[in-house]
Amino acid sequence: MNPNFAILKSKSPCRAHCALLLSASIWLASSPAQALTTEGFFQICDAGKVPCKAHQLLNAYLGGALDLVATLDEAGVFRRPLYCVSPEEVFDMEEIINFMHAHKDEYADRNAMWPVIRYFQQHGRC
Repeated sequence: MNPNFAILKSKSPCRAHCALLLSASIWLASSPAQALTTEGFFQICDAGKVPCKAHQLLNAYLGGALDLVATLDEAGVFRRPLYCVSPEEVFDMEEIINFMHAHKDEYADRNAMWPVIRYFQQHGRC
């Protein structure tokens, strides 16, 4: 048995409370996640003590996005290629963030991936 759930099998007086808390945490964890908007992206960026291009969370977010774009491109999911140059030429985090910043008002309330996709459409040279 998973040691995290052992308390539920015990005769402990907190058994009912633990079961309730566990149920609530599972319910909360299964709630649908909200997409990060472009406005939210730059709120995180502006709140950081480092430049946006050096922010670890945003780098992880964009890195995951770039991995997904490359994977979908390799799998031929897109009707047309998003980029026709080597990934090294177009997968430039600083350039992508600059592009997103230049278009942040246009995409403020939309998913932060929209300006990333638009960046590839404009800079992918297809």
